[in-house]
Amino acid sequence: MKKLILLFALLLFTFNSYSQFGIGVGYGSSKATVSGSALGGISISTDNISTYSLGIYNNSVLSDATSLEYGLSYGFATVDGGNSSSLGIPVSLKYYTGGENSGFHLIGGVGIGMALGEVDTDVSKKTSFSGGLGLGFDLGSNVSASVSYSTQLNNTSNMDGITIKGRGVGIGLKYWFK
Repeated sequence: MKKLILLFALLLFTFNSYSQFGIGVGYGSSKATVSGSALGGISISTDNISTYSLGIYNNSVLSDATSLEYGLSYGFATVDGGNSSSLGIPVSLKYYTGGENSGFHLIGGVGIGMALGEVDTDVSKKTSFSGGLGLGFDLGSNVSASVSYSTQLNNTSNMDGITIKGRGVGIGLKYWFK
């Protein structure tokens, strides 16, 4: 896993004339759902959890209307009175509906998240995979804002007959160095 993160970091800092480097902050509200036959077929949802994130990103232009954005983000939250942190690697495709100069774009992508703190691996996995959709707008040549919805694609439960999945909404603000 450390080699994967190092490789990704090297790719992140590979610049060409068609890419931008940026930093970003975000806020997310998420909820987990626990369900399965071991619970008698019922489904239990957790309370909303607020998450804050900081990240570094690279945006590579693929055409006049599309770009590939990927990054490395650090997320932190307070859960049940304790602190929880994670590392995320998002990869998104942005489609500018009126070309790159229009500013408005649709976002679709996937991500991997890894818990950095103690996790009872008898109960749950430390890694999750997600998919998401969003809308974004370039507020100028250096600033962009986005809103998104994401859902977990894998089951993070390590218990037979139990499924644990999360979903959430988020907002983000990024500053691009030109």
